Amino acid sequence: MRRYAKAASLLTLAVVIGMLPTLSACTKDNSKSSASPTASPSSSTVATQTDKPVEKTELWNQKFDPPVTITTAIIDDGTSRGNAFKPGESMQDNANLTWMKENLGINVKFDFIVTKPEDYNTKLRLLLSSGAKLPDAFAAAGDPLQSLLAANKLMPLDDAIEKYAHPEYKKLLEKFGYALGEVKKDGKIYGVPAFFMGDEGTVMWIRKDWLDNLGLQAPKTLDEFENVLKQFTENDPDKNGQKDTIGLAVPLKEGPWTWMGQTDAIFSALTDQMINTYDVSLFWNKGADGKLSYGAIHPDAKLYLEKMRDWMSKGYIDKEAGIKDPSKAAELTASGKAGIMFGPFWMGDWPLGDATKNNPAADFEPYALPTGPTGLVGRAEKPIVQGFTVFNKDFKDIEAWFAYFNKVFAKKLEQAGDPYFDPRWKDGYLEGYDYVKYNGKIIKSNYEAAGVPADQWPLKDGATIDIRYMMTNILGNFTSIPHSNTEAVKKFLADPNAEPATSIEMDTKQLKKRQLDAAGIRINQTVNEGKNYYTGPMTPTMKSKGELLKKLATESYLKIIYGEKPIEYFDEFVKQWLDNGGQKITDEVNEWYAKNQ
Repeated sequence: MRRYAKAASLLTLAVVIGMLPTLSACTKDNSKSSASPTASPSSSTVATQTDKPVEKTELWNQKFDPPVTITTAIIDDGTSRGNAFKPGESMQDNANLTWMKENLGINVKFDFIVTKPEDYNTKLRLLLSSGAKLPDAFAAAGDPLQSLLAANKLMPLDDAIEKYAHPEYKKLLEKFGYALGEVKKDGKIYGVPAFFMGDEGTVMWIRKDWLDNLGLQAPKTLDEFENVLKQFTENDPDKNGQKDTIGLAVPLKEGPWTWMGQTDAIFSALTDQMINTYDVSLFWNKGADGKLSYGAIHPDAKLYLEKMRDWMSKGYIDKEAGIKDPSKAAELTASGKAGIMFGPFWMGDWPLGDATKNNPAADFEPYALPTGPTGLVGRAEKPIVQGFTVFNKDFKDIEAWFAYFNKVFAKKLEQAGDPYFDPRWKDGYLEGYDYVKYNGKIIKSNYEAAGVPADQWPLKDGATIDIRYMMTNILGNFTSIPHSNTEAVKKFLADPNAEPATSIEMDTKQLKKRQLDAAGIRINQTVNEGKNYYTGPMTPTMKSKGELLKKLATESYLKIIYGEKPIEYFDEFVKQWLDNGGQKITDEVNEWYAKNQ
């Protein structure tokens, strides 16, 4: 189960902290570095300083000799990494670091380890202000990142990416280049992004047992959706003889867009504008004139507000939605009081699985999103990048970083004939950690059920070590490949008993049936998936006025939805938003976009 949002605040920086990579194709110039990659006799020839490079077919089979040391830094609160280490291991001394040293000739050293994101940012600011040496490879975001860029302390990566990055990773950078604005300066890239899987797009979750109790079909249009809300609210769908149910569980405390329970499917059925009030950097939509505008102030937002206002007045929406966050809204569904909730595919396990625990008859099932009166249907695209790794401008071993990165990326990619793929990782990363060999089979979970003797379990309690966090030592979240689970989802939907052939297929097969069904619905429904066109840093006015404008937008939306203000109040809100810094932000955003699109 994936509770991404709960972990996001801790992981976004730690996730990105360092991403060390696979050895490069060419030997280093010894005038610049003391280390050179060497190849075993079985690998292809490596270029020397005077010879032309010879084509290599086994780029994975290289080692730096003498060893390279790469320094980094990390956030580690000691609790958020779960089953990351065996007893006696630590972030600074573990099996992954030993493997890197022995097999790649790469040593990892930590310049600092802190327990809080704010302490991490403070440390970067102090290093910058004092002129002290920065780590070689480290995470940076927000103001510290922009300060480092302004001070010219970071390495431009365009040349290194061209020389050393895996070809398929280069394609990702090109495809999702619009999401790299935060680490671009003067047309150059200064950070390596860690991509999200991109599979958390909204689906519609409905109590099928309630539909059956009332003789209803799953709604396909917004009008049918509204009728289901009405029936779920007024006609006793749980058959307990009480008027104690509502149609839609939605958290409005943070506005219409959030990580779970969002209403992007509702406004996407009414307009092609993406709307968010809780973050002034989301969502900026591109108009016919090529300029960006803030979706929450677009006139079409009134269509959404009118609909939500109507549903709230009729009791179809939880009256306390305005003070609830996603987790609180989920509690309403788990308690059996709400029949519909929007959100990612993984909700089928948590939190919606808790409804079944409370009532064995409860049956939340995933459905396609409803279509609006003009044929619109859509969802918002969750930001595709989860953070960046940046590099000290004086770092001499960037090819070594890319060495390890390419190796891990190739493992995620798992393409036949990939010269970066390390066959030592064909079953997993580390035997006895993320997998066990038993009776000729590779076992990755449920060791007791598979008959694995207890003394062979990675941990005494039978849990599997989540090696992602061990590899965060220098690789962050070692980047997902967006939408790379699509074919795996299709495979197991077609044949649930099929044998997994790759790591992504193994992970996909672990999904609960409802999660897999939901993932398939998201993949198979063709919708407008609107993205945020502004991916640059916080502008000066965003920093000074962002909190004020967030409060103004979120409260104005709630006043209209709850009927405290007429729909015409929207125009007054827009004027206030623009007059209190919004127009200046719009100008700053478009100035950035003109330079970076």
